[in-house]
Amino acid sequence: MPFHSWFSISLMSSTELIGEGWWSLLDRPWVAEPLDDQYNAGAIAWATGDIPVLFTTVILAIQWVRSDQREARRIDRRIDRGDADDPLAAYNAYLAGLHARDRRAAGHRDAVYGDDAPRQQPPVV
Repeated sequence: MPFHSWFSISLMSSTELIGEGWWSLLDRPWVAEPLDDQYNAGAIAWATGDIPVLFTTVILAIQWVRSDQREARRIDRRIDRGDADDPLAAYNAYLAGLHARDRRAAGHRDAVYGDDAPRQQPPVV
């Protein structure tokens, strides 16, 4: 589609008639100025070329939303079944592992420094 727009704009901005010899042989009496006719042809091509782009964009957006909804339903079903590949369960296990690591680190600190060791306070800003 960018080629279509570029071609249309080049037709509209041209100061010379494209294929002037061929157009003069046609001798069309209803065309007073062939260069104006070429400009109008470029404008029509540009305007009508954007219509398929609009339709394509709308169709792709609808398909994208539907695909996203299908994917969300699929993940929800997997979570409801409690599969081993459940992303929420994997994330919760990761968080539990972090929590256990932090508790071990806190226990180690208490064992080394004593339970009543002064804790560092965050700086007041």
